[in-house]
Amino acid sequence: MTTAVQPAHNNVIANGMRLHYVDFGAPHPDATKMVFLHGMFANWESFRRIQEHFAPDYHVLALDQRGHGQSEWSPTPEWYDTESYVADFEAWVDAVGLDRFVLVGQSMGGHNSLLYAWRHPHRVICAVINDIPPAKKIPTDPESRQKRLPGGKHRVYATWEQWMERRQAANPTTPAWAHQLDAEQLLIPTDEGWIPNWDPLAQVGWVPQDLWPMMPEITRPMLFIRGGQSEVVGAQKLQDMVMATPHARSVTLERAGHATYQDMEREWIAVASAFVAAHAGDSGSPRSLAMA
Repeated sequence: MTTAVQPAHNNVIANGMRLHYVDFGAPHPDATKMVFLHGMFANWESFRRIQEHFAPDYHVLALDQRGHGQSEWSPTPEWYDTESYVADFEAWVDAVGLDRFVLVGQSMGGHNSLLYAWRHPHRVICAVINDIPPAKKIPTDPESRQKRLPGGKHRVYATWEQWMERRQAANPTTPAWAHQLDAEQLLIPTDEGWIPNWDPLAQVGWVPQDLWPMMPEITRPMLFIRGGQSEVVGAQKLQDMVMATPHARSVTLERAGHATYQDMEREWIAVASAFVAAHAGDSGSPRSLAMA
């Protein structure tokens, strides 16, 4: 499932933000590009094992979205909205010089992927959208924000184990190896203890745009993956998403929670690989679009 290839780390200025990304390189000159967008409270490495699986056959790239990983933090929480994230991604795609690519998005990254695919069908070969609906209501009033992030700062953890215990309690379907991997990727040391490496204001600033009106106009093939134990996307909502989107199909991984690609890794790879392989040769011509 892994490869010895180590990604190159790069930074670009896109949409006025310093954005960090990794590039696993092209395994051969004609390799299809595959771009990963992580979810909230994560970074590019959240998909690391999945990326390593695809890297021998695809040209894999992964972006740290604003406020996460090694990318720059937003100057204001109001700029953690869908439009700001997608504007970053649009500028990053141009800065890196990508033409057409497979797009894989987890949660918030999947939501951003939907809007990007609607706006730029000529760039997106197909997309895998993981456990996120087209609209999600998040309270933005000061009182609700204060409850979600008391004091506007991260909680400090004395040890990795303390952080992992809380993570495991909130995500009981996720295997121990994934919690350990997340701890290695997300925690950074301070004088007081360990904190996550994402902007705490991203948690209270994210305002997802309602994308339901765009869904019937998305022309690229979509695979919606839902965790059967997740509360983010219900079975009926998943069906509504497929019915609203012209070239969509869906899979529910029944034993998985929100992080389906970790909770049922083998199954996730199997369904995503088959879907991507079916469309990776799509040239984007009018005939291809009609048959997608």
